[in-house]
Amino acid sequence: MAGGLVTRAQARYTYYIADLATGAVADELPLYDVTFSTELNEAGEFRGRLALGDPRITVHRPRELTEPGRAGLYVERDGVLVWGGVIWTVRYTSSDRHLEIGAAGFLSYFDHRRVLPAGFDPATTTDLGGVDVPFPEWDQSDIARELVRITQAHPGGDIRVRPASSERSGIVRTLTYPGSQLKSTGEALRELASLEDGPDFLIDVAYGTDGHPVRRLRVGTPRLGQQGTPHVWEYGANLTGYTWPADGSSTASRVFALGAQSDDSQVVAVAEDRTTGRPLTETEVSYVHVGDPAILRSQARSALAAVSAPVVLPELTVRADLEPVLGSYQVGDDATVVIKDVYFPEGTHFDVRITGIQVTPGNDADEEQVQLTVMPFRSTP
Repeated sequence: MAGGLVTRAQARYTYYIADLATGAVADELPLYDVTFSTELNEAGEFRGRLALGDPRITVHRPRELTEPGRAGLYVERDGVLVWGGVIWTVRYTSSDRHLEIGAAGFLSYFDHRRVLPAGFDPATTTDLGGVDVPFPEWDQSDIARELVRITQAHPGGDIRVRPASSERSGIVRTLTYPGSQLKSTGEALRELASLEDGPDFLIDVAYGTDGHPVRRLRVGTPRLGQQGTPHVWEYGANLTGYTWPADGSSTASRVFALGAQSDDSQVVAVAEDRTTGRPLTETEVSYVHVGDPAILRSQARSALAAVSAPVVLPELTVRADLEPVLGSYQVGDDATVVIKDVYFPEGTHFDVRITGIQVTPGNDADEEQVQLTVMPFRSTP
């Protein structure tokens, strides 16, 4: 792949607008200046622009079509759906007659919903004190799926996100979500994922057997990722550039996890790593609604694992049109990166996990860019 001129294949991007509630595709729009991202355990974002003034665009009635909170958006690349989400913002500027569209992945919808029982009746509820959602000794993957299911069981609250599988992790937890907290479903999912050995999750899109887009909740057991050999990117070939940041400003070898607090006491769990080779540093994380010592200890250990070494999150700029092509990999997948240059003059290869994908399709064929955020399996190669 390296050393010769490689002609870049032109990818075709199509942007479909859909009804958020039904999932039915209403139309497609010729968007440009597009950037979209996918993140593990997060929603990801989309930005794009639409030029108005052309009668061929006006006939699509873009103002009504892109109504925030009601419209969904799909991104297709060469026949493969690579992104989907909810349009939340639009901004029209009369001076240049352009409409700016902002969207976030379907997980963002669940940030606007609360963890309440499926049978919750707002007409008769006057006290949230006993309105709890309990999970006694549930597999954590089932908890994630059930949180999404009961959220969509409320009248008018179904956006047709369905579980991709029923596979379990084998990790059992006992959790309760008090209605009085009015915790968002999105926050509950992220907190579950942040537990020690918590399950990864991702809401992605694909074409179903009937040819229509399907919104899928994928839950890890506990990790998401491809089966088989890792993807490979080599600098000078399908890897065109990279940055290698290392940030030790937030490192700590002792973490205090602060839980529920009363007038004269506070539940706490402490996790410590004495093998870092660095002087003792400390930090704290707050979980004011957590009173279970076991859960708090899990949070403390998970937080310690995240800060016990300098944060190294390399960003890789890769070719979308060379193997592995965009759409054949996803966040959570494993990869091997091969580099030999002035920063690694002896040459190195290291194993990473993809945690973020950002795509800029470009307005011309040669402008398509893909940037991967990855997490090395060890701090340095």
